[in-house]
Amino acid sequence: MGFFEFLIATVPVILFFSIPLYAIKRGSDQKDEKLKIKQLREEKELEMLKQENYLLENKQMRLELDQIKEQRALKEENRVKEDKWLIRDSEDKEL
Repeated sequence: MGFFEFLIATVPVILFFSIPLYAIKRGSDQKDEKLKIKQLREEKELEMLKQENYLLENKQMRLELDQIKEQRALKEENRVKEDKWLIRDSEDKEL
């Protein structure tokens, strides 16, 4: 058996086995790419949820801050009103 006969016998066998191996590798690569795409979509959705949560928290904090400001303004008004009464009372006592 010569070298060319050996090549003629082995090349088809190598080609026969290499095509399915290439297909298996390609299928595996496609599966990996699909998983990466799925992971990126999930990360994108998570980031969108984080952003929405951040906006809602800021809105809630702004509402709480406005409420605190209103309460302080009311307390200040009440304190000013009480101060006026205290001044009048002290003026009445002096008389």
